[in-house]
Amino acid sequence: MKWIKRIVMWIVALILVLFIAAVAFVATFDPNDYKDKISSIVQEKTGRTIELGGPIHLTLFPWLGVSVQDVALGNAPGFAQKNMVTAKTVEVKAALLPLLKGQFEVGKLVLDGATIHLARNSNGVTNWADLLARPSTGAPSGAAGASSSNKVTALAIGGVEINDANLDWQDAVTGQSLALQHLNLDSGAIRLGQAVDMSLNFSYATQDPKLGKLTGDVRLSSTFDMKANGEQFSAKSLKFHASVVPDAQHNPAALPAKSELDLSVPEVSVDLPKHAVNLSAMDATVDLEKGFGLTHAALTAKGALSADWQKGQYLSDKLSLAGKIQGLPSHTGELDFSAHGGVAADMNKGNISLPNWQIESAPLVVKTSLDVTGLGKNLSVTGPLAIMPFNPRQLAEALKYRVPSMQSDKALTQCAVKADVRVTPNQAMLDHLAFSLDGHDLNGTVGISDLKTNRMYARLKGGAFDVNPYLPPGTAAAKPSEHKPAGAQGSLTDQPKPVASADMEIPLPVDALRKLNLDAEINLDQLTYQKYQLKQLALAVLASGGQINMKQFDFMSFGGTIQTQAALDVRGAVPDWQTKLDARNIALQPALTAAMNEDRLSGTGDVRLALRTQGARLSKLKSALDGTADFSLRNGQIKGVDLGYMLRAAQARLQGETTAVPRTQATDFSAISGSAIIRNGVAHNDDLKGASPLLRVTGKGDVDLARETIDYLLNATVVNTATGQDGKALEKLKQLNVPITITGTFAQPKFGIDMQAVFKDQAKQKVEEKINTELDKRLGDKAAPVKNLLKGLGL
Repeated sequence: MKWIKRIVMWIVALILVLFIAAVAFVATFDPNDYKDKISSIVQEKTGRTIELGGPIHLTLFPWLGVSVQDVALGNAPGFAQKNMVTAKTVEVKAALLPLLKGQFEVGKLVLDGATIHLARNSNGVTNWADLLARPSTGAPSGAAGASSSNKVTALAIGGVEINDANLDWQDAVTGQSLALQHLNLDSGAIRLGQAVDMSLNFSYATQDPKLGKLTGDVRLSSTFDMKANGEQFSAKSLKFHASVVPDAQHNPAALPAKSELDLSVPEVSVDLPKHAVNLSAMDATVDLEKGFGLTHAALTAKGALSADWQKGQYLSDKLSLAGKIQGLPSHTGELDFSAHGGVAADMNKGNISLPNWQIESAPLVVKTSLDVTGLGKNLSVTGPLAIMPFNPRQLAEALKYRVPSMQSDKALTQCAVKADVRVTPNQAMLDHLAFSLDGHDLNGTVGISDLKTNRMYARLKGGAFDVNPYLPPGTAAAKPSEHKPAGAQGSLTDQPKPVASADMEIPLPVDALRKLNLDAEINLDQLTYQKYQLKQLALAVLASGGQINMKQFDFMSFGGTIQTQAALDVRGAVPDWQTKLDARNIALQPALTAAMNEDRLSGTGDVRLALRTQGARLSKLKSALDGTADFSLRNGQIKGVDLGYMLRAAQARLQGETTAVPRTQATDFSAISGSAIIRNGVAHNDDLKGASPLLRVTGKGDVDLARETIDYLLNATVVNTATGQDGKALEKLKQLNVPITITGTFAQPKFGIDMQAVFKDQAKQKVEEKINTELDKRLGDKAAPVKNLLKGLGL
């Protein structure tokens, strides 16, 4: 047994000698003497220069390590920066005893104050391409067997620590640049098959031709766990934060003033062979400041997510969203909403399915299921959309809008919408639209028919729509003004009517009209307004580039049909107006009462107008008015003027008598027709014809619409001597031409009879009677040819 003791003593002595020798070696060995040799080897292996400006410190036991200060690795030829990498301190250590057992256990890797310059030149060559292109200079294959016994069987790193590093990237091809500043990375011990804690943070600044200058910061922390085979790993308690701040002076992409993303995931698992990622419960928040016309917007998303990135498939059975928007053009300026539904995406095929989504913003609830296809090319979005029944008054209250008082408390209390969404690269439409408001229904299609020009489109049909419940309380058809009887001289009304200022400006939203791009048609079975009913109403409007054309506004009302066209052109400095009206078999009194609050004219009539004018003020519109008009009136009455009374008054003057003014004045007619040509605001008529059981009337003259004056002459002829209202017949005026002048203003028209012309016509009539009597006595039956000859000569 003595030899065993001796062997042990020799081994202990050997170990002691080796330890003393190692200590002596470390104490006497100076690695700084090999700086030139190290630089030469790096130059040989990489083609780069390396500068070791600080001292090299070497340790042997228990850690075999090296610490170098002020290290600089040269850049590739042709790049601006002298060095590609610089560092204040680089420190690497490995445990000596585990290494002897084939276990590579490294202490904490430390990199302090590193600066890394990465770049790509205009030829597309990077400053690290030469390093990757160099061949490996490993041991010859024959040494493989010899080294197999020394194979490292395990890897362990005490951690990685990077402090205050900077990295910048310059791309001469794209013009992009990126700078990472104050980068810090800290990890726990790294061992295959064991979890490791890690945290990373840095700030950045980037420059992009399309996005401009962006700055921000990034923070990441998590516990990472990689399986021993390196094919599966997971991250637990993952927290990620990033912010983006564009340059305030130059923001070509119109990005928000500040954007922030916060992501929290309890666990993420990745299977590399299966190309699978699973997020157990994602919680992400996006916060935007002053962007997209808003002052603030925040969106939070929660839910699980699974993905196969090779197939491009992503699935979330139930995803929840919650958002808050501020700065909307509403009284509150705010909108809170929540939503939940599923997501199934196949990005390789460019398809996304959004099933069973419900979006809520009290009191609105929207339900939809959408299918998106053709992502990146020929985009298509289709699916049903429903806005569940809601109370518009509650919506107004939520938005702090005041609903004006209405005739009915039930107005604006129930609304619902159903439609099919159809979005293509060219259009965004709602097909099969069913819109319901308080029991009034509209059906059809609405949307944007041309996304490039933002052309709004509508084709709607509806049944009976009664607007009366939505009118202010007490609203009713205006009462016609009362009329005072007019004698030979006098006014049709008690007081002049209040009229709009002659120089009143027409308030046109010119900018909005120039931007308006519209193609709309609406058809209603009936529209009820006050006591009036418009049946079979058809409205069609086209608008583009400042040209607004109401090509159809047709309806049946007042016992007849009305067809209207109108156009407004605001492309130039002066608006141009046009209108056409064709009214047939219209009951005149209710129509005029509804349109002008006038009831002086009754009967049935046909009216046609074609008018054009220019201007932005009422006075200019009147003075520039051009066009034509014609009318045909039947079986009616004109209130306020009594031609029969005026003729009886004229007859009384012939006889040196007076006649009483009737209580009410009106003129009955069986037919009135005529036409007018309008030039520069003056309507000229010379073909007026009127007939009644008592009279025949012709007329001609001018009406100045701009100055609102009248200069008109009526010629009335008595054809029937039926007894008038005062019991006297017009025997004395039978067949006489009675000129009646109408002058003055619209507010105060004046009527007069040219008695001198009446006397002259009466005298002429008496002469004709005497001549005819003498001819009858002398020629008998042969007098007719002579009478005709004299009549032709004006005698």
